[in-house]
Amino acid sequence: MKILKQTISDLAKKSKAADQILRKIEEQDFEYVFVSLLDEKLLSFEEYQRLKREYDERNKYLPFIKITSPRSFGETWAEKYILEVVPQLETTKSIRGLNSQGMYDVVYREDRNSLENIIKIEVKAGRAIDRTMHNTPYDRRALTSDEVDRKFDMNFQQMKPDCFDVAILLGVWADKIRYWILSSNEMRNHKHFSAGQHRGNKGYEGQIHIKTENLADFSQFEANQLDILDTVLRKTGR
Repeated sequence: MKILKQTISDLAKKSKAADQILRKIEEQDFEYVFVSLLDEKLLSFEEYQRLKREYDERNKYLPFIKITSPRSFGETWAEKYILEVVPQLETTKSIRGLNSQGMYDVVYREDRNSLENIIKIEVKAGRAIDRTMHNTPYDRRALTSDEVDRKFDMNFQQMKPDCFDVAILLGVWADKIRYWILSSNEMRNHKHFSAGQHRGNKGYEGQIHIKTENLADFSQFEANQLDILDTVLRKTGR
């Protein structure tokens, strides 16, 4: 977003309606801005197409960040997404006879006809959004992975390491999704894991924050998308 704003702001300053266009840039009404710049021939159609391609690439995950409901984003979308990128996993809802009681989200089974030796996996997601911009829509706070100077805080809540074997944490930037994979013991013993999120909770429920200041503390748990399943199997001794 920052790169696009800078580029079109420089062009907008040359416009006869500079004040109006600059205001529209701040409102992120880019359609209006592009039409105005094209109309005044301050921007060629080829340049417009290039800017749009680059913007789309830098913001390909922005639609996910814009999901406002915590449950829809952190559970519904995250679960659906991980099943798409790792099709060997299964949602607990689809397995007859499995009583997960909502304590974990997906499983891995070597034998899909058996409920023995399943790997129980918790899936959570967090957004990389500027935590200093309060009362601002998520899409306007969304960060790209190269904006390392801006502050974000992903809070992964309701973690029950006594109830799952592995947790897959998804960190969503506008241009990138990162994956951190922790075994239940790694989660339980991590210095940033806070137990006792709610009074009287069962299953050793807690939360863990991944934020700008402690991101390096999770580097050993990060995996590439293609390595997610192998990492899950390795962390469970399979």
